[in-house]
Amino acid sequence: MLPKRETTVLPEKIGFMNITTWADSDETAVDKIREYIESLGWHLVSVEGAHTVNEGGKYGDVVLDQIERTRNNPNAIILGTFHTYKTN
Repeated sequence: MLPKRETTVLPEKIGFMNITTWADSDETAVDKIREYIESLGWHLVSVEGAHTVNEGGKYGDVVLDQIERTRNNPNAIILGTFHTYKTN
């Protein structure tokens, strides 16, 4: 994701996060997330690994908390920790 209002892309502004939401398809989830992210002034560059939660899957505590918070609110879009990385 990138801040969409900035003209200079700084390495500390590029990153990724886990996001959970309710949707009936991967495409619907991406559209819903894109709209929300852009309302915050950010630009969604890409989505990798969109999938339905696997009830028997192994997730870390942070992601499990996100899943539970989303499960209790069908309108939720829960953003995880924003991890930055350098592009060069």
